[in-house]
Amino acid sequence: MDPATPPAPATGDGDPALGPAGEKALVEWKKRAKDAEQLAKDQAAQLKAFEDAKKTEAEKLQDRAKDAEDRAAAATRLAVSAKVEALAAGRFADPQDAVDALAAGTFTTEQGGIDTDAIKTALDDLLTRKPHWAAGAGGPSVPKPDPSQGARPGGTPTLAQQIAEAESKGDVRRAIALKSQQLRETSK
Repeated sequence: MDPATPPAPATGDGDPALGPAGEKALVEWKKRAKDAEQLAKDQAAQLKAFEDAKKTEAEKLQDRAKDAEDRAAAATRLAVSAKVEALAAGRFADPQDAVDALAAGTFTTEQGGIDTDAIKTALDDLLTRKPHWAAGAGGPSVPKPDPSQGARPGGTPTLAQQIAEAESKGDVRRAIALKSQQLRETSK
């Protein structure tokens, strides 16, 4: 580097700025890379078409059958996962934990149906091995009822009773508020 030539200003990442010629070269390089990617995709498609053209009808049918089997297996895995999650709901704090833990299991019958009994057995076994996964185990507890809150033994007085009580006590503001509430409820 010539000592008389000042260094290019640094960009935010510590690299010197490219300058106009460098920017132009970068744009050209990106275009060439994009063109090369497209060419590779086109050539891969042509190769597949060429290979498919050379296949016998039996080989084509075999490929279609394999694709169908793969799709059916994926659909079965999805259905089993949904069934595991449904059966785990309410028993597990997070039913997805059960789905993840039992994902490797095979819960289908020979006819291709879902073996619900096997899933229930596996869930029971999982809860035995991991009791902290159970719903309510170690999680936030449900608050106990507080008898000082809620309805009273005589029940909640009606609006008319509350208005009469407020008027008898001389509480005009409360009586007006209750009458306004009564009007709103009757106008609905």
